[in-house]
Amino acid sequence: MTVRPDDLSLVTPGGVTFSHRDIANVVDDFYTRVQNDERLSVPFQSVHDWPAHIEHLIHFWWIRFGGEVYMDAQYNPVMKHFHSGFNATLLARWLELFHETLRAHLSEEQCNLWTTVTERMGNSLSLRNEHLKQQALNRGS
Repeated sequence: MTVRPDDLSLVTPGGVTFSHRDIANVVDDFYTRVQNDERLSVPFQSVHDWPAHIEHLIHFWWIRFGGEVYMDAQYNPVMKHFHSGFNATLLARWLELFHETLRAHLSEEQCNLWTTVTERMGNSLSLRNEHLKQQALNRGS
């Protein structure tokens, strides 16, 4: 494990460069928006330490884009979102708000790449969430 990157450290996924500061600015602003969003604030009420949550998600995106691991963290977004009651409607709102946040902070090229990544992740999350729901229903029958 390494030390947290400085703000100007860079990653270049898919030929598009992001600084650690770019990622931190997006994640921090996005979760501020989530806390104030009528629909998304409800499932995120389970977050009790917002600064730690934001740092965790900055790290998630940093390593997702090819940066070195600098935190001892495990990521299981499928189960976390499943247990918080996330559904297709909430996911659509999450993506909408996230993409608004991207446009507020990044270049068009950066937005396009990150949007593609979030849409793919969202589709995967939605499929896995539906599978878990079906499994739970089958166990209950």
